[in-house]
Amino acid sequence: MHDQAIKILEKQREDLVVRVLKKHEEMEASRSFTERILAGISELFLLLDQDFKIIQTNREFLERTGYCLLADQQLALEDLVDPPTAEAIRQAFAKGEFNEFEANLRTNKGAGLPVKMRGSTHVHPNGLVLHMLICSDCSEFYELMGRMQDGQKQLIHSSRLASLGEMAAGVGHELTQPLNAILLFARNCLKALDSPDDHKAMLRENLEIIIDRVNKAASIISTMRSFGRKEEEDRSPVDLNEIIRKILSFLESQLRLSEVTLDLLLADSPCVVLGVEVRLEQVFLNLVQNAVQAMGREPFPRLTISSRVTECLNPKNMRNEPYIVVAVADNGEGIAEELQKKIFDPFFTTREVGTGMGLGLSIVDRIIRGFAGYIEVESVPGKGTCFSVYIPQFLEAKMTEGAPEKTLEARP
Repeated sequence: MHDQAIKILEKQREDLVVRVLKKHEEMEASRSFTERILAGISELFLLLDQDFKIIQTNREFLERTGYCLLADQQLALEDLVDPPTAEAIRQAFAKGEFNEFEANLRTNKGAGLPVKMRGSTHVHPNGLVLHMLICSDCSEFYELMGRMQDGQKQLIHSSRLASLGEMAAGVGHELTQPLNAILLFARNCLKALDSPDDHKAMLRENLEIIIDRVNKAASIISTMRSFGRKEEEDRSPVDLNEIIRKILSFLESQLRLSEVTLDLLLADSPCVVLGVEVRLEQVFLNLVQNAVQAMGREPFPRLTISSRVTECLNPKNMRNEPYIVVAVADNGEGIAEELQKKIFDPFFTTREVGTGMGLGLSIVDRIIRGFAGYIEVESVPGKGTCFSVYIPQFLEAKMTEGAPEKTLEARP
């Protein structure tokens, strides 16, 4: 009887050991399966408990961030993001509305890794709460965007230099006048030196004229130099009326040589937009130069430039908002209807081969779109063309009152 009880107990012990081993094997197989799945995810995976402590990650997360999770080391959400972002993540999980947003993950070396986050919460039947975060690395995307922006800036700068080249004839004429005057009055001074006492007044007058002409020539050169070398800055309030006046002053000699009659109909009040001055100068310089060239065969060329404030539909929010409209109109040869849809395409040009690259209007369109605006063209062949530039008006009071609250977006 005693031996039989011992055998029964031995059998139960063996069965228990077998069941424990099988359960261990199942757990190991499940863990191995989970690890293989996580290893195959190219995105960064984070599993957090209800206290937002990280309990599991994938290999991609460890490689991108440089962390090494040891048994005695446990990362928390606050170790990976700044406090405002951590609090926003907690609130998003609490509300169950975790929309995709951008943030910076803090790596082991302290650098910021730009990612797009997506999250979800899972509740186990035993009541255990788990939060899952999947982060997409955006560093390559932002690097590519940075290179594209640098290329765009170089393209705009090249277009600006090309515009300067096209104005060489007008500027040459403008410089010829002061140089001829300097030469004439310098010769008069040389002759007057034969009897300086008798010509003191004339010598003084001629030297003052020479100094004035030198200053004028230096001013022309300085204007060209500053226009060609001006660097871009951050966006700021810019008065389009002032830009138009500056451009027309710069093109004064070109307009005079082309015998263009100018009608300037600018609004009485400032037309302020939020933009970059050098880029807006490039926009209107291109439009005015194109208008002058389009009137090359017109016996009585007339250029009309106007500005005004109007209510327009904002295509982004579908609401009527104040826009600044600057119209540049000419009475030149016009643009055929079938070509009007192509004029903003890169490298499309109606000029003769070798006289233009076809980048002017393409750059103009890109710049205006970058300032949340748009450009329209109306043209009748043989009667002229009008380009209208629409840019949202800058309202400082509105910007202050309606300033958006801080979001989770954090671009590098």
